[in-house]
Amino acid sequence: MAEIKIVATDIDGTLFDDNKNYDVKRLNDYIDKLHQKNILFTVASGNNYDHLKRIFEKTPTIDLFIAENGAQIVEAGKTIFEHPMPKSLVHEMIKSLNRELDLKSLSISGKSATYAESKKDLPLYHMKNLKIVPDLFQVDDTFFKFNIQLQHADLTQAIKFLNEHYGNDVYAAVSGFGSIDIMRSNIDKGIALERLSRLKGIPLTEIMAFGDNLNDLEMIQEVGLGVAMKNAKPEILQASDLVTETDNNHDGVLNTLQTYFKL
Repeated sequence: MAEIKIVATDIDGTLFDDNKNYDVKRLNDYIDKLHQKNILFTVASGNNYDHLKRIFEKTPTIDLFIAENGAQIVEAGKTIFEHPMPKSLVHEMIKSLNRELDLKSLSISGKSATYAESKKDLPLYHMKNLKIVPDLFQVDDTFFKFNIQLQHADLTQAIKFLNEHYGNDVYAAVSGFGSIDIMRSNIDKGIALERLSRLKGIPLTEIMAFGDNLNDLEMIQEVGLGVAMKNAKPEILQASDLVTETDNNHDGVLNTLQTYFKL
């Protein structure tokens, strides 16, 4: 097994418990100890960077944030990689999503804010800098991702439809809490880690990644050591090299780091 140089982790259902909390003191201590071993600590999330900054205010030593399911990588507050959606594609998808799907909510994550035409039914926890606008077509920003919620709980058909009909342009995946994230094609957490490995000169074989949900699948498959949470979806469990002994409500990530790196 290659020596690990980067640890990457998803948040919801992975590093965080079901109440969206994490052991701040223990994580901070472990990041310091990883740094002593010249290991970088990375958060890889479907959330936007503003939200990630807010929820990790008490952990300022995180080295990198992979935001928007891989469409943006931020180091020390500066974007070192981004892959936004063309404005024409954004406008086309607004029309298509409203026409083809039974939407409960729709928002677009941009570089400056998250935009929606109504607050109704939005997953507001994930949206710190939310701007309600009269017309999404008039927004001028750099866009990374759509987030939609449907009127029903079965997301499988919607994801299949989106990937079959718009797969050349976008990629849809289940996110947390009954949402679907829609990114530009050729963007996922695995591709982002591959880009990060090139930027840092660190092979993918020297990266460890933790995940639980389907938007973690590619990074679990791509890295040298893919770690599934005990509570992960079956597809993640099957694709992983290792499974945590405890779930996200019992510090599965931290316990694994402690054991693996002898912290």
